[in-house]
Amino acid sequence: MSKSSAVGPLQDLLDSVLGRLEALEAAAGIEALGTASGVKAKPSKSHASTAVVPPSDVPDDSPSVKAYDEHMKNDVAPLMKSCAALELEAVGNHLKSAWDGIRFIIVLATRSKLPQEDLPTALSPHLNPIKVALEGIQKLRLDRKFDWHIKAVLELATCLSWILIKPPPQTPVAFCKEAIASSIFWSNKIRKEFKGKDEKQISFCDTLKAAGDGLVAYVTEYHKTGLTFNPKGLSMAEAAVILQDRASELCPSTPKKNVGEGPPSPRHRKGSISGGAGGMSSLMSELHNKQTADGSSAATGLKKVTREQQTWRKEFKGENASNVPTMPKLGQSANVKSATGKKPKKAGLPICEYQERGHKWVVEHQTSDAGVLTIEISDPKQQVYMFNCEDVTVQVKGEKLKSIIMDKCRRVNVVFNSCISSCEMVNSQKIQCQTTGVCPTFSIDKTVGCLIYLSADSRNVTSFVTSQSSEMNVSYPDDNGVYKEVPIPEQFVHKVGETSLTSEVSDLYH
Repeated sequence: MSKSSAVGPLQDLLDSVLGRLEALEAAAGIEALGTASGVKAKPSKSHASTAVVPPSDVPDDSPSVKAYDEHMKNDVAPLMKSCAALELEAVGNHLKSAWDGIRFIIVLATRSKLPQEDLPTALSPHLNPIKVALEGIQKLRLDRKFDWHIKAVLELATCLSWILIKPPPQTPVAFCKEAIASSIFWSNKIRKEFKGKDEKQISFCDTLKAAGDGLVAYVTEYHKTGLTFNPKGLSMAEAAVILQDRASELCPSTPKKNVGEGPPSPRHRKGSISGGAGGMSSLMSELHNKQTADGSSAATGLKKVTREQQTWRKEFKGENASNVPTMPKLGQSANVKSATGKKPKKAGLPICEYQERGHKWVVEHQTSDAGVLTIEISDPKQQVYMFNCEDVTVQVKGEKLKSIIMDKCRRVNVVFNSCISSCEMVNSQKIQCQTTGVCPTFSIDKTVGCLIYLSADSRNVTSFVTSQSSEMNVSYPDDNGVYKEVPIPEQFVHKVGETSLTSEVSDLYH
């Protein structure tokens, strides 16, 4: 058996593997592999084009795609004509490109399964054309009289991000309506200035609103709970490759970028294949020469590349790691502080002890790990001071104590019998407090979320002092022993009289 006949099957197998790798690289937007000597590698038969998004006229028989085409025909096309009438052709063209990019993603979703990774990461290679189109609108140098027009257009374009919205907490329809409302704010300024003066301006506002309403109607019917995928479809990478091939066949005039053209990608700059016209034969020869006498392969001694070192993964921490492209939103700052840039929360040493000086129980930095803390009160002069506690329940046992103070606590529950002075809550959130005896005063200062349970004995005795607080409620038993919950007023009506200022509780609480 000759050497060529023995290597032939292996060469065919490697050809197939390389073809699939080229297809995946093309779908992911990675530059094609080049050679050190400039020799072009043999392109795959079916994966010649590496365009991230093919032309928008790739046909599809899916009802959702047909409905989207109708939306573009009935809503987007008139908007482009209105832009052209105001000499804003560039704005209309950019909007058309953005809507075309969404169409490709919808076609892709009808042919692929829901990706395992998060949706923004999976769609990132296909969001680039949309991002470029919207950035193109922002970079236009137009007359200042079109400032309101550009702001209205950009606010409307924000609703294109609906493809990334997945409830909860928000639905794509609600997201689109919010963006359209922001767009209407600016278009109403245009209407007010040009009403009865320039019908072209009014037509622009009408078509802008119609484009948003048409998109809401489409999303409501076909993607109410998020971008709809095909459970029986291919993977997203494979579906993208097939769509790109179809686009290349439909548009033969589009210049193709063969695999091997252009500079090598960063992951291939080192160790790229060198050689002449041998192609695969040179590769096989080089692999054979690298094999040692003890049977070690050419990969022996290579370091393992972890997920954090793979540039195409979101875990990559390098300086040149690119973020997932997102659509620009008007008013969004470019220098958003990341979660990793925040200072770590300092956790103090948990303390629960009695201090003779001041007759004080000190409870600090307690968390859910502590479970239920029990404090035994032996003298009515003793008081309880709680600071920076979170997700903890404190049970105070004893007939009476002087006072209870909760400072900078969050999601804390306190149960006690009777207080001689008061129970205070300062700089806290989501506090629940219950007295089984009598507490004359509850003081609530700079606290958000407070629920106080009163006993039958304390119902007619207790008073509440509040300041800069909200979401306060009181629960108490009626004459039949059934607990009722009422809010503590936050809104008041103040009136200036001849000699004094009077204040009354708002009618909302009557």
